[in-house]
Amino acid sequence: MLAIEMDSDTLDEGTSPESLSPMSRFAENHVSGLIFDDDDDEDDDVLIKDGSSSPPSDGGRRLFLARRQPSRFGSGAGQLSSSATDLSSQRTAGVTVSQHKAGRAANLKSAGKSAASVSTTGSRAPHPSRTPLIPRKAEDWEPWKSILYELYITQNRILREIINLMDTTYNLKATPKMYKNQFARWNFFKYAIKRKPPKGKTGRSAKRTVEEDDGAPVAVHNHDDLILSPLLLHKSSQSRAMQAGLTAVRQFVNGYVDLDPVHLQEDVVFGYHDPCYRYFKTAMDLFDLKENVEGGRVLRLAFLQIEPKVLEPDLKSFSDLCFLIPHLLLESGRKDILSAYLQYLTRLATVKFGNHPFTEILTSFADLTDRPEEIMRYIMTLSKVNADTIAGLKNVLGRTQTWAQNQYLACQRSTDPATAVARVTHDHHMIRLEAQSVYWAQNLIMNDPESDDLASQWLHRNFDTDFAERCEGFLVTVKERVAAGTIPGEFAMMMECLYIGWLNDFYETQEDWENVFKWARRGLELSTNEQYIIWSIHVEGLMRKHGTVEEAEELRAKRLQHEWLESVRLQVDRLSLN
Repeated sequence: MLAIEMDSDTLDEGTSPESLSPMSRFAENHVSGLIFDDDDDEDDDVLIKDGSSSPPSDGGRRLFLARRQPSRFGSGAGQLSSSATDLSSQRTAGVTVSQHKAGRAANLKSAGKSAASVSTTGSRAPHPSRTPLIPRKAEDWEPWKSILYELYITQNRILREIINLMDTTYNLKATPKMYKNQFARWNFFKYAIKRKPPKGKTGRSAKRTVEEDDGAPVAVHNHDDLILSPLLLHKSSQSRAMQAGLTAVRQFVNGYVDLDPVHLQEDVVFGYHDPCYRYFKTAMDLFDLKENVEGGRVLRLAFLQIEPKVLEPDLKSFSDLCFLIPHLLLESGRKDILSAYLQYLTRLATVKFGNHPFTEILTSFADLTDRPEEIMRYIMTLSKVNADTIAGLKNVLGRTQTWAQNQYLACQRSTDPATAVARVTHDHHMIRLEAQSVYWAQNLIMNDPESDDLASQWLHRNFDTDFAERCEGFLVTVKERVAAGTIPGEFAMMMECLYIGWLNDFYETQEDWENVFKWARRGLELSTNEQYIIWSIHVEGLMRKHGTVEEAEELRAKRLQHEWLESVRLQVDRLSLN
């Protein structure tokens, strides 16, 4: 696996919080905690109906976690939003929802029955009760219908939070299953995707159960994440779209693992399995060299890889499509290609899923494509939310958590406008994001803490003085393991290319060009396909600056005659004929 880095600055040179705009800085620090609700129903094959829309809020306008006065309620005595509190006092006085707020009632009709009149009986009134209230029948829920609509739909709160809030505020005792059944009767639906049990599994065994129907306490997420600023929510439609995108990241990650707990233990981030990002990278490099015909062919091949990734999304494909590829196109200065990419991906996701986190995130990019610095910072924030959400998953692989965190660090590092947008002195930084996924390969194959330490130094561009010596030692170790039969030949070549790439990068940061070219030549001998093209282009550029023009021209001639470019031409020609 090729592991080549394209720049020489350090991780510490990323965007500082002071350089972010107020909106971007706030979005990074205060992100909503919306996730998929856990499902316990055996017959509930669809958590949220495809194509169905949530009942509109007042005035038919969509709200994004709108709260007039954000509150903390972790202490158990929290307060509802002002609209929910007003509604509670109205009901206590015996005033019906339809009489006081006809607009809300009209909106609720699209979700099911119209808002019912509030009962004034003590046991069912929507005010705190000294005795536990257990809604055993459908009509027992009616006094809280509008409040639950406000919390679940309008404010977009998660189910666990709502359960805790209703318990501490109203002494309402109900299990998650009871809430979900009632929400289904009221047609209170939010975002999600169809639940398809894995082969050989059906019903309850294929789904994650957080709590049985025994009334056990429900864990509540960190409420600090749920406090949102009026600046972000109400400054503009763009800010609301950005908040929706940030929320959608958590929706997807939590929803993916909710589909099947097995996903927590999947190694889905192997870089060498999926060439989509590398194809886009190769095309951008060829365009930079004005080799537009070859670049156009590779770009078409790259677009062909998108649909399979959308059809079966996982953590890595979601990350590639929503963070890495847009970031790469931005760094390349290809706004036209970025626009085409976002339109194409949005349409694919809409046809496949309808209302889905994919479409939420892609839509949030729409108003930012003409402001590269803003969208770059936004991608950084999205990757931060992604890393934090994955880090918060229980029983997820440590490799997956490290992968997500490293991805965020690389995004953060490459948002410096002087390098990431203008690219005046350095090449693409985001090649690190694809190459760093080989961390899993070395982690699994070598199973050596020292190798992990070298990987961390390379990713952070913070090399110890003995880095080269230790890397060369692992090259010897790989050959010894091959001789002992403990490593297959294919994996051995991958590891050898990995350590050679690290050595190349180390000497490049030291500006030791003789050793840079020494290890680059060895790496190119081991590289294949698009990996060879990417590395060859990079080394060719270094040779023109710090080596000989003759050797650079020789390297270019070999690249133009490489068999992979010919195979791409044949594939594209065959597609054109079809």
